[in-house]
Amino acid sequence: NDTVDELLAKFSSVNSSVERTGGFTSMERHTLFQVVARNNSLFIDMVGKLGIKDRSDTAWHLSQYEELHEGMRKEFDLDERFLNVEFKLNLIQQNAKFFLEVLHAQKSNTLEWVIIVLISF
Repeated sequence: NDTVDELLAKFSSVNSSVERTGGFTSMERHTLFQVVARNNSLFIDMVGKLGIKDRSDTAWHLSQYEELHEGMRKEFDLDERFLNVEFKLNLIQQNAKFFLEVLHAQKSNTLEWVIIVLISF
């Protein structure tokens, strides 16, 4: 959760800078790409490697451990914690998607102008 909060702080600083200046510096682009990559890695780690949403093999095969497994999930608030982290990661992902689309549109506009200039000569 601390890592996700750190990503939110980085993204917040990028948001503030874009809000002030109306554009991206190369450092902010670099930071944005890092945040997107880290965000994706966290999703993969949580779901794939940690198996947060998976039932343990022991609980799956031995029914007497199912109750213990569910009790531990409730005791440690795993579902609620996962939802909180997932919400934050989705927030970062949605904002990053918007900024990446803006960067793509800016690059497309620049390329269109280059093509227009090349055609005119």
